[in-house]
Amino acid sequence: MGVVPGLPVAQARGVLPAGSVRIETHTPERDAVRLRALAVWARRFSPLVQTDGVDGLWLDITGCAHLFGGEAGMREAVETGLARLGMRCRVAIADTHGCAWAVARYRDDPIVPPGEQRAAIAPLPIAALSVDEPTVAALAELAIDRVEHLLQIPRSVLPSRFGHELLLALDRALGHAIEPLNPVRPVAPCRSERAFDGYTTNVEAIGLAVRELLGDVCAQLHGRGRGARRLVVELGRYELATLPTTITTSVPTNDAKHLWVLARPKLERAHLGFGVERVAITATRDALIVQRQGEQWGEREDTSKAGVAELIDVLAGRLGPSSVRGAVLSESHLPERAFEWITPMAKRQGVDIRPPGERPTTLLDPPVPTTALALTPDGPVHRIHWRGEDRTVIACAGPERIGSEWWRGNGSTRDYFRVRCEDGCCLWVARARENGRWYVHGVWA
Repeated sequence: MGVVPGLPVAQARGVLPAGSVRIETHTPERDAVRLRALAVWARRFSPLVQTDGVDGLWLDITGCAHLFGGEAGMREAVETGLARLGMRCRVAIADTHGCAWAVARYRDDPIVPPGEQRAAIAPLPIAALSVDEPTVAALAELAIDRVEHLLQIPRSVLPSRFGHELLLALDRALGHAIEPLNPVRPVAPCRSERAFDGYTTNVEAIGLAVRELLGDVCAQLHGRGRGARRLVVELGRYELATLPTTITTSVPTNDAKHLWVLARPKLERAHLGFGVERVAITATRDALIVQRQGEQWGEREDTSKAGVAELIDVLAGRLGPSSVRGAVLSESHLPERAFEWITPMAKRQGVDIRPPGERPTTLLDPPVPTTALALTPDGPVHRIHWRGEDRTVIACAGPERIGSEWWRGNGSTRDYFRVRCEDGCCLWVARARENGRWYVHGVWA
């Protein structure tokens, strides 16, 4: 769409559709975490997956390709899976890591037949061997710009002129060097399970087992310094399918008592069938709990936030996650776009912005059309019609001019006034500069 590395943010917003831009600060550390998460996702294709640099994955697919209908089917499965995640990729399959790396980046034919590494990399540039730029530049001075030129030079003269790294990169591509693999090892989720001697329909016994398992899972989470965001309680029923029950929280927690408050109503409504033989609890999603150092003498930390989070969890469990919403700030000065409603279970951090002026207690949605009398076209308001009466304004502050973002196209520009009427009511009045119409957009309590 025209956005390339190095393009200023303002120009990028101008060429992209309105409302589709989300600006975030680039942090290489977060990229590394996301790449490792992608490596864990790629373990569905092979049990041995390693991250490669900052933008690559290395999969050892020995003995795995036949599960996908061959190497061509596996390549298509990888491309389709990444496309569903919104990513584009280049996939290459070869006998060696170095050859696959080179073909994925510098060649369009994705699959190299066994034993054809030399023929595959010969027409490629020297940079396909993953060597540093000074080495590539030094070889270019000698008119060696492709791998086939390098292969014609005796091996004995390469280390003295270009170092051992060039020879090692060439051997890795041809399969003459050992390629150690350090695959990612995903951390097993916190889980606890208990089997009964027989099946039971006693709700109290099942509830007691769930409470003990919650305590065990929370102890595991506490040892990792993490808290659960989603728990799955599995009831293994006799001669029936396992019944999963999901518990979600708005903030990470390892408080077993709070989790039991959320789980008990769902267990009471669960269909136990002929009886339950097994109970298992798995923390399918967790997050880091930020710990803070307390003070012995000083103000105690306010625990109201934890109480509000627990209340939100209880309400969401009883009313449904979509029935409980909260507001966060958005990057816009327009009052109707300055915030958005989100569910606590998918809560994100709002942007740290402050409006340039005072804002009313109650924002009217939509603004109420009205009539007003000003002493001058851009001057203060003298009289205003509100709630069926003409009111005299005794104090007026403004105007505060607010316009929409320039990349949204033809947006409205308004002049806002804070007015106080003789009867004491305080209004936030706006005048649209395009047509001169007046609106009451807010009221101060």
